[in-house]
Amino acid sequence: MALKVLIVEDQFLEARSLGIILRNAGHHVEGNVKSVAQALEFIDFRQPDIVLVDIFLQGSGNGIDLAKVLDSRNIPFIYLSANSHSSILEPAIATRPYGFLVKPFREREILIALDIAMYRYQKNQEFTGRQQAWLGALLHNILQTSGARLEKSLALMRALTSFLPFEYVRIDAGSDCNDVSNLFYFQRVGFDEYIQRTGDDIPGAAPGGNDRPYFSNRKSSPAKEASGMAGKRSSDSGQLLSFLRIPLAPPAKEEMSITFYSKEAQPYTSEHLQLLISVKHLLHAVLEELRNSLPDASIAIDTPAGKSPNQLLKPKIEGIIGKSTGLLEALDKVTQVAPFDNTVLILGETGVGKEGLVKAIHQLSTRKTKPLVKINCAAIPVNLVESELFGHEKGAFTGALDRRIGKFEQANGGTLFLDEIGELPLEVQSKLLRAIQEKEIERIGGRATIRTDVRIIAATNRDLRQEIGEGRFRLDLYYRINVFPIVLPPLRQRKEDIADLAGYFLKMYGMQMNRADIAIAPQAMRQLQEYRWPGNIRELQHLIERHVLGCRNGLIEHFEMPEPIPARHLMPNMPDNAEQEIRTYADMDRHHILLALKKCNGKISGRGGAAELLQLPPTTLSSKMKRLGIKWPPE
Repeated sequence: MALKVLIVEDQFLEARSLGIILRNAGHHVEGNVKSVAQALEFIDFRQPDIVLVDIFLQGSGNGIDLAKVLDSRNIPFIYLSANSHSSILEPAIATRPYGFLVKPFREREILIALDIAMYRYQKNQEFTGRQQAWLGALLHNILQTSGARLEKSLALMRALTSFLPFEYVRIDAGSDCNDVSNLFYFQRVGFDEYIQRTGDDIPGAAPGGNDRPYFSNRKSSPAKEASGMAGKRSSDSGQLLSFLRIPLAPPAKEEMSITFYSKEAQPYTSEHLQLLISVKHLLHAVLEELRNSLPDASIAIDTPAGKSPNQLLKPKIEGIIGKSTGLLEALDKVTQVAPFDNTVLILGETGVGKEGLVKAIHQLSTRKTKPLVKINCAAIPVNLVESELFGHEKGAFTGALDRRIGKFEQANGGTLFLDEIGELPLEVQSKLLRAIQEKEIERIGGRATIRTDVRIIAATNRDLRQEIGEGRFRLDLYYRINVFPIVLPPLRQRKEDIADLAGYFLKMYGMQMNRADIAIAPQAMRQLQEYRWPGNIRELQHLIERHVLGCRNGLIEHFEMPEPIPARHLMPNMPDNAEQEIRTYADMDRHHILLALKKCNGKISGRGGAAELLQLPPTTLSSKMKRLGIKWPPE
């Protein structure tokens, strides 16, 4: 598909080279500008399909400033940069680019990046459209259902929960006589549980009146900024850091609005705002219904305000237990994406419960009556991975005595869960990419092309962006599977869930061993709360099982906690004063590459070269050397 491309690049030769590559590939270069001001003037006049934007530009403002405007206007963009240092990457990634090209780049890299960017943009647009239709249908149902004020306000809470995160919400249904009974405050305390509050209960001042929808995110709490922890999860603090407000009537007429509050540092995006704006007329109608409905005093303040009949995510079915902010945010994303066929990537450490989210997505989808097939990419020998995924014909290789149906065919019509996808060999990744993109496979040794209808859910405990940088994971595959990422936090960031999880495992193993009356003493529970849980939920589960077996008096008074593994045992060459020698990843990469070059006498590619020693493609090693400023021999 020919694209209309705007190039924002202040280096003439690089901009000219980009233009030639794009035109030769059949794309239209709509403009070539050098500054943020010129780019804004251009997109005001004519909107391109995609923008290639350099991070460092002439004049006031840089590419990141421009990217924020492009994101707010829903224009996809790809960054161009000669530097991939974390100080550059982190603020750039926060603007949600559709791709990232590090100079010097090749023609093939540019065209692949364009293809991936447009694929992601189209999928994002499809998903946004489905969300708008879904939320609109939920709001229509509320309008058509009879009920009192509080009942309808709770129905509104349940409708909005799946679409944006919040801990507190303020609903102002408006009144000509400023009636406070039309003000509703709720706190979310569980996946589908809410407590009605008074305005004084909400920790943090409400934002001032404004006649336009807007949101405000803080980087972190002031205390954490002072302690050097800016940007990390802040939900362990009671302070509300961020809010999103959407007014539903002009202030001159009446105050009518909904305001969402969050303890998270960066929860709200322009997509949340656009979603609410798209159904603004329906939200206004629902709030008018609230104002005109009969009062309902049957549910007291500070008591749980009821649950909806959705039982699919109950712990006894899915093994999803807890009410922490991080877990609820992940569950909200599950409910958003489950009804659609978008590819999902679940990120989290080993043992955090990623498989539970996969089961929930499958059960809430239209494919729930079809198979859910799992393959652990890390547990299969490298030479058998392709056969496991795609199958093989009889006689395809030594030992292939019968035809084998692969996981893709087994999951046809259903869901395929690719666990630990970061472990897949590079040669298999290219074939998986085709299977996802073209929706067709070929068995090993077969000639027929087999069409498949499979929803892909992938999971990994690896940092795939780092794997891409090291040449172990394909960039194009990453962007194909990273359509809808869900991050499941480790247990050490979900301390409030430990008691619920421990109680659940205690009851489960107590019933299995006819010890239903067993309990955990307060001092033992404190041990669980203070431990860091490197093995996450799986480690907690095994610890509870072991102590239920050894308990003699019906009360676990003390846990024999696992001994921490010293860092020197994990890395024998680490000196005792390692804390004083911590380096950045770039410094460690530079040092490691220089050692390899020294051992190979400066030889980069070919047999006995540094690329072979480091198990990297020579092109990847060469680009890393340029990026890190490595020269041989060293100056």
